[in-house]
Amino acid sequence: MLPEQREVLDEIIVKIRAGRIRRRTFLERAMVAGLSSSAAISLLEACGGSSNSQGGNGAAKNLVWQSENDSTPTYKNLVDTFNKTVGQQKGIHVTWNNGPTGGGDELLTKYTTALRARSSTMDVMSIDIIYPAQFGASEWTNPITDSQWPASERDKYLQGPIKGCTYQNKIWAAPYRTDLGILYYRKDLVPNPPATYDDMVNQAKGASPSKIKYGYVWQGSQYEGLVCDFVEVVHGYGGEVIDANNNVVVNSPEALQALTQMVNWVGTISPTAVTTYTEEPARLTWQNGDSAFMRNWPYAYVQSNDPKQSKVADKFDIASLPHGGKGTAGHSAIGGWNLAINAFSKNPDEAWEFVHYMLQPDAQKGGAINASWTVTLQSVYDDPDVQSKQPLFTKLKPILQNALPRPVSARYADVTKVIQQYVYQALKKQVTPAQALSSLESGLKPLVTSS
Repeated sequence: MLPEQREVLDEIIVKIRAGRIRRRTFLERAMVAGLSSSAAISLLEACGGSSNSQGGNGAAKNLVWQSENDSTPTYKNLVDTFNKTVGQQKGIHVTWNNGPTGGGDELLTKYTTALRARSSTMDVMSIDIIYPAQFGASEWTNPITDSQWPASERDKYLQGPIKGCTYQNKIWAAPYRTDLGILYYRKDLVPNPPATYDDMVNQAKGASPSKIKYGYVWQGSQYEGLVCDFVEVVHGYGGEVIDANNNVVVNSPEALQALTQMVNWVGTISPTAVTTYTEEPARLTWQNGDSAFMRNWPYAYVQSNDPKQSKVADKFDIASLPHGGKGTAGHSAIGGWNLAINAFSKNPDEAWEFVHYMLQPDAQKGGAINASWTVTLQSVYDDPDVQSKQPLFTKLKPILQNALPRPVSARYADVTKVIQQYVYQALKKQVTPAQALSSLESGLKPLVTSS
């Protein structure tokens, strides 16, 4: 929302409450300012102007929430419910702006342009899990305090997403929905999922090529998905990339075992072309019935189980990612979107009221049922209504509880490029795993010490 649009909305809100304009004029001006007809009507109702009466609901504050793209009616419905309940009670109205279909990069550009100008045109912002540290370090978002969100309440949520939003011991965004890497396996070929990566290799070799074309497909291209896959294997072996004290610890025996394992997959249990795979090529190979195992996100579950488009419908199940070496559990990499409060907002307290509403059971359950989002409130996964409508959720809770974030850094955009570069070189056998980790350590240290 542009500043001039915000000014128009503020002006007509004041006038409708003072009885200086009628309902029709309010709606016309709101739509000229860029609101849809439904959003304009919702705003009118929140102002107490559902008829041509001169009544109002007091000094309501109009907030703008910029979300990521939602192709479902879920966010709209949640905002409408807030405006009619909490908003009416506390004099708050939220206008929702849907995000671009182009994805997170386009949205990040919009945020950085506005926030560098100290713009207050957005009060609440949906930000990707990899950016809370950057926004916090830049003082673009307000930290969420213990008085707002006490530890006794935070304990009810998945801890991995909260860790991903934490930088220098402060929480810079509230995790609404998360995402996680999971292992898909053909239960007609592999009776039980593998506990370790060595088990998976042995099972894959037993199935491929005698029974199926490939043993394992995953995301090996040089992009963000490779970072997710890499940190999952490193965490599974008990290693880390950057530790909790902001030290680069990737050049370790555990990480060497992990990267060596990944390099050995290429051209053996995985096709050589896996170094070109992103999520979709992996999914399509899997759905065509050409692989015994796949690492992917939960979105692939419904499509893989649709007999109209999948040859593996009813032939597979999901499990936690394996572990290896000294590791005792598999750890999924976390994705997802989080709600941050603009540090330049003129209504930070009211913005927190909306963020807090989005964390509550009804809003979390709504996201799970209506959009299949893996939300962050743990009790949602035990809810009978959710389980009946989203059977996948019965399997996800134990996997989510072990999920961990990618390296948390205020310079994540630079960190990820360095990881992608050297891990990819190892997968392509241009350097040894040991050389790749040494270069990765050298490349990360200046980024971490300067953040």
